[in-house]
Amino acid sequence: MEKSFGIFETVRVEKGKAILVDYHYRRMKQSSECLEIPFSLSLKKFKEEIEKNAKFEVSLVRLTLYRNGNYDISSRPCEKKDSVTLIPVDSIRRYYSTLSLYKTIDIMDSLYALEEARRKDGDEALLFDTDGFVSETAFANIFFVKDGVFFTPSLKTGCLPGTRREFILELLKEMGIPAFEGFYTLENLLSADEVFITSARYDVARVRRIGKKEFKEPNGKSWSERILDLICESNSKR
Repeated sequence: MEKSFGIFETVRVEKGKAILVDYHYRRMKQSSECLEIPFSLSLKKFKEEIEKNAKFEVSLVRLTLYRNGNYDISSRPCEKKDSVTLIPVDSIRRYYSTLSLYKTIDIMDSLYALEEARRKDGDEALLFDTDGFVSETAFANIFFVKDGVFFTPSLKTGCLPGTRREFILELLKEMGIPAFEGFYTLENLLSADEVFITSARYDVARVRRIGKKEFKEPNGKSWSERILDLICESNSKR
């Protein structure tokens, strides 16, 4: 029973350094408090545990915290892509609930959706909520840009409050760039100037295709590249 009830964080570690580790720690701390799961690690100890368990040149280190307060850590290699293809998947739907706000260990629906997308030569599955609005991908948040304005699905669509999602929204606010959280359709995405996904694995990856819709290569530096540069710059100061 204890092993079936828990939360986790997956942190990317590059050159021995955990990326945006404070965002991951804050989310796990908030989740543990709301779900009444004991969590005794300080930020310093959390960071140490993550970094010492990175086994590869670029690692994804997962810390799983169980209901009794015990935790375990695993590591796997991280294969990043600069751009991805999304396949809309209708067989799995997101919905807003208390648990949708937390990164729980029950991810079978996401794995199923990802497998379905990969059978159709996609990198990620584009998922919708029960009303048909865009929510997220199987394992990443999604943003799109239209006429210099940024948009991302509301948490009310059942998407996870991702660490990069939080960072980017804070960043855009600091830069004075308009950004909105709301309810958007597939048509909104397909008519965007640029679409990108965000996660610990990718940081930021531009979407080059959704289904059969190909997006044009941006003139000059894409927004996803610019934001990735700012994430790297921010992390170098931590």
